[in-house]
Amino acid sequence: MTRNKIFIAIISLGALIMSACSTTSGIPDGEQLYTGMKPTEYSDFEDNKHFRNTKEELDIVLATKPNASLLGSPTVSSPFPFGLWIWNAFNPSNTKLSRWIVKAFGSQPVLMSYANPALHESVGEATLAKRGYFHGNISYKLIPQKNPKKMKMQYFVDMGPLWRYDSIKYVNFPADADSLISKDSANSVIRNGDPFDLSSLENERQHLASLFRNNGYYYYSKEYAAYMADTISVPGKVLLRLQLADSLQDNVMRKWHIGNITVNFRRQMMEQLKNSRSFRHYTVNYNGKKSPLRLGVILSDLKLRHGDLYNASKDELSKQKINSLGIFSSSSITYTPKDSTSDCDTINMNVDLTFDKPYDFYVEAYGRGKTSGKYGPEAIVGLTKRNAFRAGELLNLRLHGSYEWQTGHSNEGSNSKINSYEYGAEASLDFPRIVNPFRVPIRKRLEKMRRQMMLAAQQGREVKMPRKPKEFYETPITTLKASFDVLNRASFFKRHVVSGELTYSWRPTETSQFKLSPLTLTYEYMQSRTKKFMEMEDSMPYLKTSMADQFMPKAEFSYIYTSPSAFRNPIKWRSTISESANIVSLGYLCAGDKWNEKGKTMFKNPYAQFFKVETELTKLWQIADKSSIAAHASAGVIYSYGNSRVAPYSEQFYVGGANSIRAFNVRSIGPGKYRSAERNFSYVEQTGDIKFLANLEYRPHILGDLYGALFVDAGNVWTMHEDRAEDGIVREGGKFEFKNFLNQMALGTGVGLRYDLGYFIIRLDWGIGIHVPYADSHGFYNVDSFKDAQTLNFAIGLPF
Repeated sequence: MTRNKIFIAIISLGALIMSACSTTSGIPDGEQLYTGMKPTEYSDFEDNKHFRNTKEELDIVLATKPNASLLGSPTVSSPFPFGLWIWNAFNPSNTKLSRWIVKAFGSQPVLMSYANPALHESVGEATLAKRGYFHGNISYKLIPQKNPKKMKMQYFVDMGPLWRYDSIKYVNFPADADSLISKDSANSVIRNGDPFDLSSLENERQHLASLFRNNGYYYYSKEYAAYMADTISVPGKVLLRLQLADSLQDNVMRKWHIGNITVNFRRQMMEQLKNSRSFRHYTVNYNGKKSPLRLGVILSDLKLRHGDLYNASKDELSKQKINSLGIFSSSSITYTPKDSTSDCDTINMNVDLTFDKPYDFYVEAYGRGKTSGKYGPEAIVGLTKRNAFRAGELLNLRLHGSYEWQTGHSNEGSNSKINSYEYGAEASLDFPRIVNPFRVPIRKRLEKMRRQMMLAAQQGREVKMPRKPKEFYETPITTLKASFDVLNRASFFKRHVVSGELTYSWRPTETSQFKLSPLTLTYEYMQSRTKKFMEMEDSMPYLKTSMADQFMPKAEFSYIYTSPSAFRNPIKWRSTISESANIVSLGYLCAGDKWNEKGKTMFKNPYAQFFKVETELTKLWQIADKSSIAAHASAGVIYSYGNSRVAPYSEQFYVGGANSIRAFNVRSIGPGKYRSAERNFSYVEQTGDIKFLANLEYRPHILGDLYGALFVDAGNVWTMHEDRAEDGIVREGGKFEFKNFLNQMALGTGVGLRYDLGYFIIRLDWGIGIHVPYADSHGFYNVDSFKDAQTLNFAIGLPF
């Protein structure tokens, strides 16, 4: 009791001191503290999209944030300007400690001389003019406060009439260029009747430059054309002329074709190349007995060929494709005229490529601490070889191992002595293309095409050219992977997992990405079981089935949508559909076995059969320069049928942990309102067939690279059917029932810190439980003990 009184007294004294602080004690004579502005008043305007965009820009131009601004608002500030208080208290002192406190936590007073409304007024009127409000006017007034050293202000904006485009003419362009402009008129940025805007003028010049450069005009630049605007002849209208400059060099308005293509492979930037190989219009320069990279790899990424008109978009796409291979430290594509004659219209392409180092060897060591209460060391040793087989492949070899012991919270029983370990190996090979084993080799396709051309020439008919290969936003990847893992859970089991997979990933546009794994074959088997674990299996039939030795011939398809990079408030949506062994069961069906018959085998072992759907959505709102709100929701369902009664344990859903409901440990919630009687071993049985998870997080910027977090998490898992044994229901209350959905949602909140190191983010979250689905007591807050409803999560990266 005495300690609590002392604590309350200290808090009260601190509050008293802070409330007694003056916000104007450090204001120089003749100055006033700027305390914010009233909302700007707008008049004489037509409410349309252009006005709203102009108003948004003006609000930014006229805004000056006061001290303790709330969420960056110029009109609303906190009643507790701690930074200003600290500045006034410590800034007069010259000690090192005071200077550090002021620099780290203080906030310099925002004075009226800094707010400078006259300057903002001038900049605002210039903004109106460039947006087409040529007669717009801005004024302001100062609003004195009770304290004569404080001052507010307010702006008044008279928009006036809006000037619009009446017409645009393109003057002095050659006939071919003028014809190109006419054909592309539908894509013009400027249209008759649109509001005048300086940004649209610049965008139209850039659009015209892109149009020309995508149609062979390699040397054209947007600076070669200038505007002349008439705003007087027709009131409220703008008559535009975009005129090509006089006395331009002849090569500017000439269409250029691609000539010879030279590719230079270097190990070092200034390396002299001694060997070369040429065929047709291509030349490869390199050192060594043979080219370090097959030329076909580069040619497949070059979107310009001999004889093509120069195209700037294809040029840029070629650079992106080459860089995405990940095997070059630098790359460039340059063009030079074929000769110096006055009528030359051919430019040769030079591709200079410098290889990155061929090997990466890395060792990673961690002090591993899980929210499930497990602690211990983890080590990863890996080797990466770039361009493994001279076709841009990426070979990864990795060994990993970890050892952990588990401690329990007081609400989970006494500390256990479970010591477990994992180790394994993984090998993967990435091909920078879609590998189709059934596709006819390119040599045979070329031979067939030559025969068809010869036959067509003999018969005097036109040759049907093959379709161009599909273009991708990024280079597609084919991955072959094999892995072997051993999981030892002391006092329970030792399990081996062997898997192999084939995965295709491709990205046709900036926003869409696809992944297809037509075959992922996994074999899980128990090397040993303890007597204790076998007793658990006997009492939990679903556990015995889900942990049985079995094959999983799985296929999976994923779609990922990501907003364009320029979006201020982006979203990311990912959905995955997977299935296991349906084709195998279809074979058994054709052989006469029933679809739902159990006990069918694959390589003399049972196989798992299921269908699984998962989806998740993440939305980000940028509310200030470095502060944001993030929302996340995910759901999933897995349905077992045919040869399986229960889904494999590794495919079931769970909640809790650093990336889920952060107030609870991994696999400590669900299914439904069920709670394991053996709290130390809950991770074995607290899984489900249905999952729902929702998160909301506010991420404010604190200072420097340090960010905060305030979050709310909710979710749970459920089973599709009651788990029954001979003596009754095993996990009572675990079945999903819509009427109990909200009441069975686990709810937690908390605060956290994030430190951005650039390459990754270190995260610390303190989760606090609010509502648990298994409590007998009713009411919103039903946690038995506040002390036991807390979890500290340390992780790398953001939770979503």
